[in-house]
Amino acid sequence: MDAPEATSRLIAELPPASRRLLDTLTQLPDDAVLRPSLLPGWTVGHVLTHLARNADALVNLCDWALTGVRKPMYVSTEARVADIAEGASRPLGEQVEDIAAAQARLMERFEDLPAAAWTAPVVWPSGAPGTAYQVVPARLNELEVHHVDLGLGYTFDDVPAGVRDVLLTYVTARWPSDLPVVLESSDSTWSSPVRPAGARIVTGGSAALLSWALGRSDGRELGSDLPELPSFG
Repeated sequence: MDAPEATSRLIAELPPASRRLLDTLTQLPDDAVLRPSLLPGWTVGHVLTHLARNADALVNLCDWALTGVRKPMYVSTEARVADIAEGASRPLGEQVEDIAAAQARLMERFEDLPAAAWTAPVVWPSGAPGTAYQVVPARLNELEVHHVDLGLGYTFDDVPAGVRDVLLTYVTARWPSDLPVVLESSDSTWSSPVRPAGARIVTGGSAALLSWALGRSDGRELGSDLPELPSFG
């Protein structure tokens, strides 16, 4: 694998994140897929199916970067929604196998990418330009955040501290550069990489900051009258 060193370090975080997710799932009864998740309108099965199909979608971006032939993450928004709905009610064992196999396909594709492919241009479903190296933190974000979204006891406090810092960087890097908010972690050395003049500084534990930045909490433990943040899926 010819990934840049920093990207290689992030790739190494993916197997442990996947194991943490699968460890949570192996303790559940088969009908747990029908439980409501923390995401409105989605069951546990919806979240799990999304995690599997997201890995396959990121393989598509890697293929695009490798060959230069356009290969979007999803055929369409409608197809993405239909795939998730169709797979949501499958038995838990089938979903676990699906996630593990899809994750393995993505890891194999990372091994296939030469150095030049990591910086090759691709396009995210939003239309935003990107490169293959952004696929890695994107997948780490999916694994950890949707593990929390399952509502099965795993919280942002359970995400390893170093990974929380990575995800905070990933999330805040997608904010507009003039957003007048700066985050500063009180339990690590992490702070927002972009610091607009006159920005409101919000300080707190990295788990609380990440939950708020992702729209998973109202941030009340971080202070009052907090500014509105961009939405993040």
